[in-house]
Amino acid sequence: MFPETKIQTAPKEDPKAEKKLNILVIEDEPEVRESYIDMFNFLGYQVDVAENGMTGLEKLKKKTYHIVFTDLNMPVMDGLQTLRLIKKNYTETEVIVITGFATIENAIKAMKQGAFDYITKPVSFEHVRIVLNRCIQTINARRENKQLRDLNVKLRELNEIKNKFITITNHELRTPLAVLKGYFDLMEMDINDDRPENIKEYVSVIRSTIDEMTEMIENMHDLTLLTNYAGHLKKESVKINNLVLRVYKKMKSLFTLRKINFAYKLELEDPVVLVDPHKMEKAVTELVQNALKFTKEGGKVLIRAKLDKRKNQVYLSVEDTGIGIPHDKINLIFEPFYEVQNELHHFTSKIEFMGGGIGVGLSMTKEIVEAHDAELIVESNPGKGSIFTIIMSAQS
Repeated sequence: MFPETKIQTAPKEDPKAEKKLNILVIEDEPEVRESYIDMFNFLGYQVDVAENGMTGLEKLKKKTYHIVFTDLNMPVMDGLQTLRLIKKNYTETEVIVITGFATIENAIKAMKQGAFDYITKPVSFEHVRIVLNRCIQTINARRENKQLRDLNVKLRELNEIKNKFITITNHELRTPLAVLKGYFDLMEMDINDDRPENIKEYVSVIRSTIDEMTEMIENMHDLTLLTNYAGHLKKESVKINNLVLRVYKKMKSLFTLRKINFAYKLELEDPVVLVDPHKMEKAVTELVQNALKFTKEGGKVLIRAKLDKRKNQVYLSVEDTGIGIPHDKINLIFEPFYEVQNELHHFTSKIEFMGGGIGVGLSMTKEIVEAHDAELIVESNPGKGSIFTIIMSAQS
């Protein structure tokens, strides 16, 4: 019945690949149906059969079939009508039609009405295998696309929940902190300068803790603006050397405390950039803070400003000799709330080695930089250190 088929020499497909695919063969001739069963069994698939289109449609009502092979020339209901009803009622089912060379125009009609492909008689084993594999690939791609769409919907929902949580939490924390800070300021005014040393120490700790909480809440507030930083920028012409020096002077004492060599290298021509000075300084400070936290005692951190006249670009980099970033983590470090170190060993500190925070600093930095139409790139070698570089356009 299949003169071109040589079952004994054909390569056998892996039957584990698509065990869950249901295949239906609609063919009116009993001997041909049996031949199809043998062929698909050899390829690793169990198939159901029907003797005409009407019977095939009844089977489709009771079971989901991913692929239907149907002859075009059949009694009771021909293949074209069967195809039309399948595509109307079972849109996810792919239909492959089988026709003789004499009726090839019907196969073309079938393709126009939604058939995946057609196979001509006498049927070739290799042709069936190729068409079947292409059909399976199409079905798998459709499944994967649907899974990705569903995943994106879930991610958007989770992101909305996260943003609502941050916004509400930020709002709820601001009020009690403002009250606490206000009453502490009043209390501090009433305490005499000749207070005992232990009272001075207690007051200093409370003041430091309030300041840290205030900064943390401000960072949470900034996180809610991550996707809209561009709309909050107040740009002006800024000399890059001045920006570097402000960050250096602000952070120098912390590096001295940690016994880390902290230095800067300025561009002789002192290039000018158009930025929001407050936001860009915040971004650079965060990079320096990050270098401080992940560099051991005795290490080095350098802020460097460099002008590329040919490209008219300014490179502002923060280099450290710290622990570096694992190569498989580099793409994650800018995600909100992500921290490289194990969360089980998390402890909050702005200056101590490996001290943590709420994990929004680098996310915020990246958003600030990109809001300026600038670029933030990372180079890192685990155990040797990292270089974070902001690339900005220089003003002529």
